[in-house]
Amino acid sequence: MQSQLPPESGRTPGKHRPPVTRQIAPQRVFRWLGEGWRLFVERPIEWVLMALAAFLLLALSTLAVTLPLIGPLLPPLLMTLLLAGMLYAARQQVLDHRLRFSQLFEGFRRHPSNLTLIGVFYALPLILMHLLTMLALGGGLLIGLLGFSLGTTVNQLAAGAISFLAGLGVLWVLFLLLWGMLLLAMLFAPALVMLDNYPPLDAMRYSLKASLGSLGAIVLLAVCLYVLFVVALIPLGLGVLVYIPVVVGSLHAAYQDVFIVAEPAPRTQTS
Repeated sequence: MQSQLPPESGRTPGKHRPPVTRQIAPQRVFRWLGEGWRLFVERPIEWVLMALAAFLLLALSTLAVTLPLIGPLLPPLLMTLLLAGMLYAARQQVLDHRLRFSQLFEGFRRHPSNLTLIGVFYALPLILMHLLTMLALGGGLLIGLLGFSLGTTVNQLAAGAISFLAGLGVLWVLFLLLWGMLLLAMLFAPALVMLDNYPPLDAMRYSLKASLGSLGAIVLLAVCLYVLFVVALIPLGLGVLVYIPVVVGSLHAAYQDVFIVAEPAPRTQTS
């Protein structure tokens, strides 16, 4: 068991040695979701305000996606930093029931560079997806124009298009596999950086290893969160303000379950 340190400083041993992980049975997912709901109902006003602020900031960041270079990176970078802040808030609530709106921005204050690097890795497949889509559209148009200009027969043109699309399909399959692996690497990386001071690349590596070890539970969690997201959209989308805190609380519970971390004692009030 690793030594306990105050939550504000994190655990410095995490910088030097790998975390200990354990395999989790899929049925534990329902405990994670229950813990996320419990944290929300304990302090609903603070969580709704944080969720609303995070949603509005992310919505505004999407307006900048057309900007060169930084535009496509901004939403995933911001999401990573805000998620880290909310995970920090969940940790503080578990420790001593203190929850403040300002904790949403703790990621900007404590580990901005490390969390930004994680956000960049998350943004890379989104950029690659955009490029593959443009390649599919542009390649199809190019085949058509070349065929028309060279007087290619319809059968030859169709064969060329099928060959091009088949190759592109293989690229898409490889891309989806790599993206899935990257999502697993991203799942616990913000928590490892924010809560336990791991370097970003190590955090992604440990997250991938831990997620593969409990893949059944991770897949079930993803399915449950997708279903809950659809339900959250029904009441004019207002359910998202509940959905976001439940997701954060569930991720925090999953992190504590998958990674064997020291259980810090709740802080006692002094007069």
